[in-house]
Amino acid sequence: MYTVHQPYDIETFGMFRRMMMAGDFSPKVTLDTVMARHPTVGVGAVADARGEITIYDGKLIVSYGKSAPATQPASEAAALLATGTVSAWRTIAIERDVAPGEIEDFLATTARAHGLASDQSFPFEISGTLGAFVMHVNIEPTNGPHGMGQPMALTVERRGDTLAGGVAGLYVAPELVGIATHGGTRTHSHWISPGADATAHLDSWGVKAGSKLLIP
Repeated sequence: MYTVHQPYDIETFGMFRRMMMAGDFSPKVTLDTVMARHPTVGVGAVADARGEITIYDGKLIVSYGKSAPATQPASEAAALLATGTVSAWRTIAIERDVAPGEIEDFLATTARAHGLASDQSFPFEISGTLGAFVMHVNIEPTNGPHGMGQPMALTVERRGDTLAGGVAGLYVAPELVGIATHGGTRTHSHWISPGADATAHLDSWGVKAGSKLLIP
């Protein structure tokens, strides 16, 4: 387990780079243990690469690549999970379409404009409509070679031009890149369905004008 405390009580369990390079989907923390800490936002993967974990406005959402087990989501364990806690949000209207390649710059620029340091980690949420997106839910490990350019798990993929719902995510400090996020990216983001009953890992995504961004 790897845990880091930063502003907004950012904590990480597991390491993205170990999933990528070694296929490490072993359990790192149980979800009931995490939820007892009352995090506001969380993004991660179910142990054994069986699904995706999101915490959105303090609600736990778990989606599986195959049929959901009979057990309650809180009894699951995470192979990777990054969480943060926000006592109060500020809501910012998104006035233009933001393309997938612009998301990280948009978050950093907006954070700086509202007094957040972009070299530190912070949680965020979005409600509204995604632009062009690619997302997935893990099914099971590949049981094959691992490393850059190799898939970490078998997945159910979905892609499209627009999609209603929300986003839960973390924008992380440089020292958490490769731990809470893929190497080379500062964000780890998950989609949440409008009914907050399904979720998926966002590999690439944009956001449409008229949506709302929440930052601490």
